[in-house]
Amino acid sequence: MFFVLMGLIGGLALFLYGMQITSEGLKNTFGNKLKQILSSLSRNKLIALLTGIIITFTIQSSTAASTLLVSLVNTGIMSLSQTLGILLGTSMGTTLTAQIIAFKVSDYALLIIVLGFGLKLLGRKRKQRFIGNILLGIGFIFLGMKVMSESVSPLKDHTLFKETLTNLEHIPLLALLASALLTSVIQSSTATMGLTISLAMQGLISLNLAIPIILGSHLGSCSTVLFAGIGASRSAKRVTLANLLFKLVGVIVFFLLTPYIILLIQKSSANLPRQIANAHALIIVGNALIFLPFTEKFAKFLEKIIPQTEEVEVLQKPKFLDSGALGTPEIAFYLASKEILRISNAVEEMVLGVMKVFTDNDERLLDEISAQDMVVDNLSREITKYLTRISFETLSEEHSKEVFRLLYIVDDLEHIGDLIDKNLIPLVEKKIDHSLVFSEKGVEEIKNMHQEVYNNLRNAIGAFALQDQRMAQKVIDHKEYIDSLEITLRKTHINRLNVGIELSQKTSGVHLDLINILKRINDHSFSIARAVVGEI
Repeated sequence: MFFVLMGLIGGLALFLYGMQITSEGLKNTFGNKLKQILSSLSRNKLIALLTGIIITFTIQSSTAASTLLVSLVNTGIMSLSQTLGILLGTSMGTTLTAQIIAFKVSDYALLIIVLGFGLKLLGRKRKQRFIGNILLGIGFIFLGMKVMSESVSPLKDHTLFKETLTNLEHIPLLALLASALLTSVIQSSTATMGLTISLAMQGLISLNLAIPIILGSHLGSCSTVLFAGIGASRSAKRVTLANLLFKLVGVIVFFLLTPYIILLIQKSSANLPRQIANAHALIIVGNALIFLPFTEKFAKFLEKIIPQTEEVEVLQKPKFLDSGALGTPEIAFYLASKEILRISNAVEEMVLGVMKVFTDNDERLLDEISAQDMVVDNLSREITKYLTRISFETLSEEHSKEVFRLLYIVDDLEHIGDLIDKNLIPLVEKKIDHSLVFSEKGVEEIKNMHQEVYNNLRNAIGAFALQDQRMAQKVIDHKEYIDSLEITLRKTHINRLNVGIELSQKTSGVHLDLINILKRINDHSFSIARAVVGEI
């Protein structure tokens, strides 16, 4: 019995490892499509359903896909009505895997592993190596199935085990609950299906017992999503409740229909593993189709159960960063970019505000600008920590570059904030404290320089927000003009000193430092633009 147990655990470990590798390969190959999908979500129910299927196929886990949806709703990226159709589709994405493992191709597992490893090792192009990773993962899935199937073979002659399965067949509710518990522990309904099909390949379970196991695995996949909803926003809590209710109602309906499902599925194939895979598909697809026409009404029902309270946005805290998305780099980058745009808005306001203080001597704005710099510093630290939490071991070269690109942009924005708070503000305070009055020409030059720098910063941020390389290139090209403008303004100021203009003489130090700091701010705008065009 010990070796049977070790074989089951070892086979399950290989199966789960294969799913992980396959998931990494699929995310690296198709992950860039996820961001496009999210940015073009439609209210069309069928498109939403298809989106859920695609996300689960890419991530290779309906639980992870559902948890990701909770994260996206929690950060405000998606609305509840958009999410419900996608949520129904996430479960359907697992049916393809179940159909594949029902084929008795485990004898070719080692061949698939060799092909995958060879492609991963020798592939010249990144996409070839990613496909190698997918094949390697599929090979391990089939190898895990083979190990599990062969390890349970001795149980055919084990009287106690056979009696236990017979008793479970007569108490289907107990089988359902046991399956739900197992799925909650291993956090994979697909793995539960793999184990069930392995038992079926050895003739150890019947279709009558397999159906409550399928229903239990469907229900058990809710546990991780429920945990993801703890401490989340009310909108995210509605998604976790929707996920639970969708599956709970579906399980109850199909549990009551079990005798009819058995009659229908037995006609679909004479092969028991295939019957189980077909039953799984029927239950999952049927569950989705029951609720799909009523997603809008269901959303209103959830809003009544969990009413919305007024939530005040706290700028100091991250709004979009969610650890639930870290397993999907493309989505994590998308959320980090949204958070970076919050920083950029604060930086823009700082750059605009400091000139208002300079021209109007409005000291009340100084505290606001310093407070905004603290916000920029805090959010910068949080974004940096978030990005560095993404595992570099599983990142593709392209994803690794994206991490560094975003970190560079965060660093540049933080430096702009520091230049304003630690360099520009002291100069403005000096102007106010010493009642310095600039010449009309001097004020005009500083305002002109500031406007050029501010416009270039806005264009750099806009280029990042829109991923517009043409706009970014304009920022890069404009650097030379601003550099030359700074030199020109220095010369004109020195000319005023030479002709003995008293106001220019009294403000000379502040004047020259101001235009120098404005130039340094533009250097960081230039750096942001370079990151957008991929030069960093």
